[in-house]
Amino acid sequence: MKRGLLALAMAAAVVLSGCSAMLERSYVSSTTHLDYSVAEDSSILRVETYQGLVNALLYFVNQHATTGTLRLYNYSGDVEADLESACNEVTTEDPLGVFSVRSMDYDSTRIITYYEVDVRIVYSRSAQVVSSIQTVSGLSGLRSELTRAISVRQSQSISRVSYFSGDEQMVQDLFWQAYYSTPRLALSPPRFSVSLYPSTGSQRIVEVNLTWPDSQMDLTAYAKELDAVVEQLLDETPSESHTVEQLVAQVAQVAVPSSTGSLTALDALSGKPASDQGLMLGLEAVLQGAGIETSMVVGTLRGGATTWLIVSTGNGYRHLLPQSLHPDQPLTLYTDQQLQELGYAWPTSLYPACLENTEG
Repeated sequence: MKRGLLALAMAAAVVLSGCSAMLERSYVSSTTHLDYSVAEDSSILRVETYQGLVNALLYFVNQHATTGTLRLYNYSGDVEADLESACNEVTTEDPLGVFSVRSMDYDSTRIITYYEVDVRIVYSRSAQVVSSIQTVSGLSGLRSELTRAISVRQSQSISRVSYFSGDEQMVQDLFWQAYYSTPRLALSPPRFSVSLYPSTGSQRIVEVNLTWPDSQMDLTAYAKELDAVVEQLLDETPSESHTVEQLVAQVAQVAVPSSTGSLTALDALSGKPASDQGLMLGLEAVLQGAGIETSMVVGTLRGGATTWLIVSTGNGYRHLLPQSLHPDQPLTLYTDQQLQELGYAWPTSLYPACLENTEG
């Protein structure tokens, strides 16, 4: 028994150092028995329980092993039925299994005191792709990974996300939130697709494939030019503490609203005809430059796509519509309820709440 415990401790150390993602599954608790290696050969694993069987197969998948051997000692279950069930569980429920395994089969043989099972695994993803998977937690972790991928114009972002029960639409909403959160990076939006593995559950692999229309060199030059324009505009508005009202008025002086105008912040701040999206990106860049917290929202107005800002004010967060930058339009800031009553809709769980200030 002491020798068994020592083998267990050594095997657990191997798994934790090289395959920590395997232990993140929701059904694996801290007391799970991992009956690992036999004769110091990591390709031959000792198994005594059904859960140990699942974990052993997960170990092979995390190692991207194409073959492996299991030895089932003191196994009281139905070996053939449990093998089929465990393979199905790993390939249809575990995120990495669903994402990377094309097929998993086996042969089992009874050898006096134990069963020996030879496992064969065919992968749909290369070991290089699997090694690129980022491990993140929740919506904030996924957004950070998407922001990183956007900033370097990656063609693909793959994340293993825990505490995530959203759908493809939520990932798309999160992507646009990340994309528009940095106006200096929002030059030409990409085409992108989202896939989830598996499609449901609290832990998934999220794959985002992107096609960018502009080069990194174009983006770098654009960011420098936008920074310079923002700095100049702020210098023209001297203040120890800029306010939203001041900066909206300043941007409105140079803005040229146009339904067919540019979609970029730089054109909006340079006095060129700009669409509502361009105006909002330009104002967002200026507010961020002044240290005022702001988020660009991609939502709808009576079913049609539109954009606006959520800004931090002395009365809490408020919605700021692009009409505020149109001539002769007063600055009006809205609460969530007020904006919803006007027919606007947005993914509220991704943005700060704009609530009526009842203090005082």
